[in-house]
Amino acid sequence: MNRLLTFTGIYYLVITIGFSVEPLTQQTIRNTSNQVDLLIAAHLEEKKIEANSIIDDAAFLRRAYINIAGRIPTAEEAGSFINDGSQDKRRKLVDTLIDSEGYKSRMFNFWADLLRVQTNLDKHGLGWHVWIHKAVDQNMPYDDFVHAMLSSTGMVSDNAAVGYYLRDREMLLDNVSNTTEVFLGTQIGCAQCHDHPFDDWTQKQYFELAAFIGNTTYKNDAAQHLLRNLVEYSFEKNGNLKGKQDEKSRKLAMRKKGAAAKYYKDYRSLFKDFGKVAISEDPKKTLRLPKDYQYNDGKPGDILIPKTLFGEDISDDVPLDQRREAFARWVTSSENPLFTKVIVNRLWAEVFGRGIVDPLDDWSDTKRISHPELLDYLCEIMRATQYDIKQFMRVLYHTRLFETSTCVEEAKMGGEHDFRGPVLRRMSAEEIHDSFLTLEFGDQDQYKNEALAYRWDSYVQSVNKLFSMTMPELIKLNQETDALEERIYAARAEATKLRIKASQARAEGNTERAKELEQEARNKVNDSKKLNQQSSSMMAASMMQNKMHTKPKRNMRASEQNSPSRPGTFLRQFGSSDRMTPDASHNLASTPQALTLLNGREVAKLTDGKGQLAASLRKADSASQRLNILFLSIYGCMPTEAERQQLEPLTTNTNQLATLARAMLNSKRFLFVQ
Repeated sequence: MNRLLTFTGIYYLVITIGFSVEPLTQQTIRNTSNQVDLLIAAHLEEKKIEANSIIDDAAFLRRAYINIAGRIPTAEEAGSFINDGSQDKRRKLVDTLIDSEGYKSRMFNFWADLLRVQTNLDKHGLGWHVWIHKAVDQNMPYDDFVHAMLSSTGMVSDNAAVGYYLRDREMLLDNVSNTTEVFLGTQIGCAQCHDHPFDDWTQKQYFELAAFIGNTTYKNDAAQHLLRNLVEYSFEKNGNLKGKQDEKSRKLAMRKKGAAAKYYKDYRSLFKDFGKVAISEDPKKTLRLPKDYQYNDGKPGDILIPKTLFGEDISDDVPLDQRREAFARWVTSSENPLFTKVIVNRLWAEVFGRGIVDPLDDWSDTKRISHPELLDYLCEIMRATQYDIKQFMRVLYHTRLFETSTCVEEAKMGGEHDFRGPVLRRMSAEEIHDSFLTLEFGDQDQYKNEALAYRWDSYVQSVNKLFSMTMPELIKLNQETDALEERIYAARAEATKLRIKASQARAEGNTERAKELEQEARNKVNDSKKLNQQSSSMMAASMMQNKMHTKPKRNMRASEQNSPSRPGTFLRQFGSSDRMTPDASHNLASTPQALTLLNGREVAKLTDGKGQLAASLRKADSASQRLNILFLSIYGCMPTEAERQQLEPLTTNTNQLATLARAMLNSKRFLFVQ
């Protein structure tokens, strides 16, 4: 039965949409999502397991908003949906949310967590952050998205996708491990030091795969070329190259005079920000087996020829300057046995709380797949939509499975799971944060943190400005930069003197004078920091005519903030990733979380502040209306008669009303996605 259903569904899907990039029609979505449900139903029937019941409209509304848009609905959105009497309002809601800015915000969080995006990791982190945002906004096909990063080359200001490699700058082998784990669900990190103890991968295979990017270098050839030209220009301007016309004699003269080193030292500060912000291939660079290699299939120091781990063998005669491109093609090929399976499994887990294969990043030959025909069918959907993540997710959100009540039993790690419904889960840190934001400010999905894009655009413009300067302009810029650096050193020296004086004053018992001197020292340090920013060659070259920096507002969704959030902040406290390892966020409860929800300012300002929820409660005319506002805003539903009788009396007193709101925000009913 399963095979017939799978074949029929795939045949219908491919014939209907072929390889069109147009959004799927409602009929195609309905037939495709129904096929998914049939495969689930057949599995449950075979196991003699009863499927969960369908949830009511209010529960579906809240689940859809949190899963698709990453936040709870506003009171207005909840009321509008509940009062809508149309039969197809659930389908309309899914389609509306999947086309919303909230969906983009939610999907950016998914990619940022998986790829370990660090916005403040030098300029390449900022550029990569902005690039991923644009990829999500434009719904870039998944295979193109991955290929663009793995094959990226050039300077980060020209191609921000190189941020993928620069994220692990000077840690090439770690980058290979992360690439296979994230995109191929294969953990080969152990084989970096020895043959894998649990899988078939050998240490030599690991290094052969790494050889595809083994000649990668982070040097910026354009900056080096411009620096050499500037040195030669200065050398010639002083008459040291008079009569030297050919390149060989000019280079020889510069070496003999020895003055070139002086110019290099002087001008190098102009290009200090370009040391390692580019990706290219070094034809002289090769990857070799480590010096302590101990196996019989190679000798320490052997040069390695790149080879794939599985699937298509592309190791023959790959030119040195095309190895990363070949690697990217192999990883993202629809024929790669794991590329498509891994992403559909990750997305399935995002929607239903658990993957068909679990753990998500550890596919091995011995791994039991609970629903093999479903997995194959999902892969066909992904291929037929040309790796359109948005359309694939749309299919999943239209399934009956997404409308069924949750599985409350804890899923077993690594074992099979019967999908009677989505797994009950607590909201993620980002979902809680953005839901609090919704309660305080309303729908903030349209707000974009223009500061990030502005900072990145300013950087790109300044780099372009620098590289288009004439030699005299560069020399003048260097003089200005040197003058700024002298002021920086002077400010730092003065700060040191002030600290010494402050220590002496404190030792003499003059506390007030010590505090004054310490403050003066801090002011000098701040001055040096400001001057240091100005001394950056990019900042000096940008000449943005005092254009004001767009400051981010506090009412930003998590996706619009710098990544990762700082330790101790609300997001990190509730499990947001530190961006050190792939997919490192969690939703585990803790005592600090409980204290924050009880006493933290995030909750207090929702009930006692000037936010939208507090304002609506103050404007309400009756106890019944106040209770309606609380339930629609926090739970996305109207109170039952029993709840009304029990809770309405608590809404007549301001303090009791605030306490009730706080209790609702601390409840499992709010924190969990049911």
